[in-house]
Amino acid sequence: MRRSTGGRPVRGGVAPPPWRRWLLPAVVAAATVVALVLYFTPLLGVREVRVEGNGALSEQEVLAAAGVELGKPMLQVDEEQIAERLRAVPKVAEAGVELAWPSAVRLRVTERVPVAYLVTGTGFQLVDAGGVTFDQVPQAPAGLPRLEARHAGPGDPAITAAMTVLTALPPAVRAEVTAVIAHNPRDLRLHLRGDREVEWGGVRETPRKAAILPPLLTRPGRVYDVTSPVLPTVAQ
Repeated sequence: MRRSTGGRPVRGGVAPPPWRRWLLPAVVAAATVVALVLYFTPLLGVREVRVEGNGALSEQEVLAAAGVELGKPMLQVDEEQIAERLRAVPKVAEAGVELAWPSAVRLRVTERVPVAYLVTGTGFQLVDAGGVTFDQVPQAPAGLPRLEARHAGPGDPAITAAMTVLTALPPAVRAEVTAVIAHNPRDLRLHLRGDREVEWGGVRETPRKAAILPPLLTRPGRVYDVTSPVLPTVAQ
């Protein structure tokens, strides 16, 4: 059956009300205005920046490196860009940035932990488990072994090998290490307390060497050779 409204035939019943024709455009326009207001004005801006995970770095040092501007619209905050600035700080191993809506930015930093130090002409450089030098201190750090290497630059394979060995040692043995000699990545040596020395060789089979060293150190001797873990030796 056909009905007519205002002279126009309508199939299936009453014609839709006129306001439906402009409802969708009005909603889209309103959403666009809200988005523009939130993006370009400080109405929903950064009111707080929280720092987590710092220890050696002060909160102010982290905030200065991050460079988050208070009042900046949250929608304009670039988390990855801020994280990259934080990772550029030598003491920072990893960083993450999270928007805590409606108005906070959370900065999480993981600091490098020193496991050894290098002696330089101007002081002592701290070295982390990855072989990265990240800080210089005026005195030799107590409780850390000295690292000797011909090349102290980034990516030195001898330093990387030395840190692989050092971090693989059981804590009790690592506490006995006073120096790691890493002139060659295939010929590493450890100096221990009590004028003892460990001939380690290269990093191949490091877990196995680290496992046999503790019982080997219970034997009297001065030089402990684990270059071949199948046949370790002890010599005076």
